[in-house]
Amino acid sequence: MTTYRVRVGFHNPTGLTFRQLDEVLEPLRFWRTDTSGGNFRYYMEYEYQSEVRSICDVCELAYSQACKVRKCPLILVEAKNLG
Repeated sequence: MTTYRVRVGFHNPTGLTFRQLDEVLEPLRFWRTDTSGGNFRYYMEYEYQSEVRSICDVCELAYSQACKVRKCPLILVEAKNLG
């Protein structure tokens, strides 16, 4: 199982933007992590676990869902551990 760290950012987001992002990503098993003391002004961090998806698949999934909330999101995906 691979755990991915996924950061989703927007230009000049609001609290509502991130609340909507949580609502879109949660059913797809993206779990929000602690953002180091509430410092979430421009991005939110999530974890995603998968045995079958590649890093490109996870990035595409996160991007397509974030676009439903607001256009032009910035997505950063990195593998935390390989298992």
